[in-house]
This record gives sequence, structure tokens and C-alpha cells, in this order.
Amino acid sequence: MEIKIVIPSHKRPERVLTKHVVADPIVCVPVSQGDNYRANNPEIEVVTHPDSVIGLTLKRQWIYEHFGDVFMLDDDIKSMRRVYHESEYLIKNKQLVREIIESTADVARQAGAYLFGFSKNPNPASYRSSRPIELTGYVTGCATGLLKGSKLFYDGRINCNEDYWISCLNAYFHRIIYKDTRFVFEQAGTFTSTGGLAEFRNMQAEEDDFNYLREMFGDVVRLKTDTSQRKRKHVFEKTMKVGF
Repeated sequence: MEIKIVIPSHKRPERVLTKHVVADPIVCVPVSQGDNYRANNPEIEVVTHPDSVIGLTLKRQWIYEHFGDVFMLDDDIKSMRRVYHESEYLIKNKQLVREIIESTADVARQAGAYLFGFSKNPNPASYRSSRPIELTGYVTGCATGLLKGSKLFYDGRINCNEDYWISCLNAYFHRIIYKDTRFVFEQAGTFTSTGGLAEFRNMQAEEDDFNYLREMFGDVVRLKTDTSQRKRKHVFEKTMKVGF
């Protein structure tokens, strides 16, 4: 199916890594940054939104309203990988990446899902070959697909956890997601770069988001704990557990 692949970006005109991963993406930036992005990225389309749309949450809402069927990729994606393959894990063909996104969107529509995406974990040890497709749970914010006609929207009170917001809201309204865990998009880094969401993300914002998510969705949203295999990135790192 036809779907727009859109890269929300902010103050990173020279660092749109994602354009090297997927064919024919669209970069979406504030009007005031449009000319700079076009000068630095002449090979891809740049669409601008009003400067009054501030923050990633409201930017995502504008993108959803503007494009309808859309797949949003963060601007710091460095690769798409096959989680299930032992050797040929990197997908280097940009057109193939686009086709995987388009075919996933098509199957999601046929399944009756409005929210779709891929795995969030690049570790092959976490891949369950008996369950490559998941129909419930969470879709990571760095690679989020939305189809038009849903009851979904992004709440401007969320600062930096819009992925948990949209996943919880989808569970409330629609229950089903479509997540193909055979593939994963890898980011260059979080909490480590300038521009983008780094301009708005801090521990107070993370705490405020957690409290608001709990207010709206109860104990579906929980704080993660350290394990022997993995330490939390910060004290308000979250997880989502629905009852179906």
C-alpha cells in the first residue's frame, strides 16, 4: 500500500542519518528551518510545519493529521536489521527497507490494526521464532506506523514518551497492534546528541510523563527495574504491560 515515510527532525540539518537507510523519505521540520534542511538534504523532500508546533509530540500529531497513512522514523536511525538471521542481518538496500515498511502497513490494515511497527530489541537472543508477529503491546517511538481512520491522537502534555502514550491509547481504543519482530531499526544514540528531542528531554520531563501516563492508564505503565542482564538508562525508564 502507499504510505508516506516521514522523518520528524529539529535543528539537525546536517545529521539526517535516516535518509541513508530508507528510500524516498520525507523530512518534516519547522518552517523557519526548512531552507537550511533543503540546502543540506537536496536529494530528499522537505515538508514544513508551523513554528508554533513545538516538541516531538505535537509534531507527530501534525504529521498524522497532514499525511494520514504514515510511518515515522527518527532522524538518527543508522540501520535496519534482520533479528532472525545469523549472518545477513544488515539490510543495506534502501528500496528493500521501504518495501518492508509498505508490506507491513498493508498487512496491518488487513488485520484491522491502526498502529504498527517492528521489534525494539536488536539482540537475536530475544527473538522468538515461534512468535514473529505480535498483536498486542508497545510500538517503539523511533519507528512508528499509523493508519488513518483511527481514534488515536498525540497528547501535548506528554513531553518525551509519546510512544507509550500512543501504545496505551491504542490498547484502550483498538486493542490490536501489528508488530513484525523479525526486523528492527537501530538508532545512533539516545540522551547523547544535540537537537531533536534532546532539547526537551530531561529527568523532570520523564517524571512528569510517568505521572501523567499513570493518571491516564493506571498500572499498565510501570517503572523498569535493574536486572543482571540490563541496567536502566535512567530511574524513570518505563515498561508497558496490558492484560491481553
